[in-house]
Amino acid sequence: MSVVVCICLIGIIYCFFGYPAFVYMYSKNRSSNRRQWQYPDKDISVLMVVCNESESIQRKISNILNLNYEQTRIHLVIVDDASDDNTVSLINGFEDDRITLIQSENRQGKSSGINRGMEVINTELVLLLDARQVVSQNVLYDLSSWFYPGCRVAAVSGELKFRKVDGSMPSGMDAYQKYEKIIRRSEARIKSVPGVSGAIYMLRRDLFEPIPVDTILDDVLIPMNAARNGDWIGFDERAIAWDIPSDDMEREKRRKTRTLNGNYQLLFRNISWCVPKQHPVWFSYVSHKVMRLVAPFLAIIAITLSIILATEGSVLFIVLSLSLSIGVLMYPLSLYFKFINKNKLMRIGTSFVALNWFNLLGFTQFLFSDKKQSWK
Repeated sequence: MSVVVCICLIGIIYCFFGYPAFVYMYSKNRSSNRRQWQYPDKDISVLMVVCNESESIQRKISNILNLNYEQTRIHLVIVDDASDDNTVSLINGFEDDRITLIQSENRQGKSSGINRGMEVINTELVLLLDARQVVSQNVLYDLSSWFYPGCRVAAVSGELKFRKVDGSMPSGMDAYQKYEKIIRRSEARIKSVPGVSGAIYMLRRDLFEPIPVDTILDDVLIPMNAARNGDWIGFDERAIAWDIPSDDMEREKRRKTRTLNGNYQLLFRNISWCVPKQHPVWFSYVSHKVMRLVAPFLAIIAITLSIILATEGSVLFIVLSLSLSIGVLMYPLSLYFKFINKNKLMRIGTSFVALNWFNLLGFTQFLFSDKKQSWK
């Protein structure tokens, strides 16, 4: 049992510390030689799938149509997924021939909307965006500059960033975003990132494959499919989608639980991605995505066996079981003892522990939900 506990702890350490440290150190001396700093002028389509976005749709359309790029080369395709507010009327109010609106009579979900939008797009490059965030002015130049003639770029992700609120940034989930940024930037320098930010990424249209309409994580499945033949997935921190940070752990719980549900969906539908040489990005996918799914189960096994060994009088395992138990309970305790979240370091630690709790909820959702995707 002690050997199993050690294996579980090694797996957890590798997942959250070992792999990030490895890719960071390995990438430090590698230049971004795949990036070309020329600014090509070519027609680019922008695709958004929206549903009940009346609060943000006007701001987002104005943002896109006024990007720093040749205006006549921007083509905006909006797929409305049966909104029941005034989203459609606000879109029609622009009366701009650069906008193509596709309406769904019945709500079918974002993945179905992406499939429908791609059917009418014939440009070489497509920028996929969400409706809520405002994107940086040079995003079309920054992302399209990667797709130079003869390159093997499948997709390039921008960065989701949070604006300051009341002069400060929340620490918890935003610290996790910074942690993720370091990993993704390092992976992009070495080979490929196993996924992109759904809020902002550019894709080669000819590498797009229609996806199942119940897909939760289109921003992982689409680029992974596009990179199947060796084309790589990049990350460009110059291209930014600005969002508002959340201090609402309950909202983060719903969002992350759905995301982790989507990771389980992808894992079981694409198990070959975990097999060496079956997908060019298999190592990053297993280390970055799959190990995150496995980590809470390793923790449960380690705690259970440590408690059993502690009852046999092992001082080492008494300390270990107490330490692991306290760590695992940080998140539920923080819900009742608010002082825990007043300390910055404890709030960051609580957020990382919370993500593993959400992982278990995501697995439960994957097993028992009706699998029908809808807008939340």
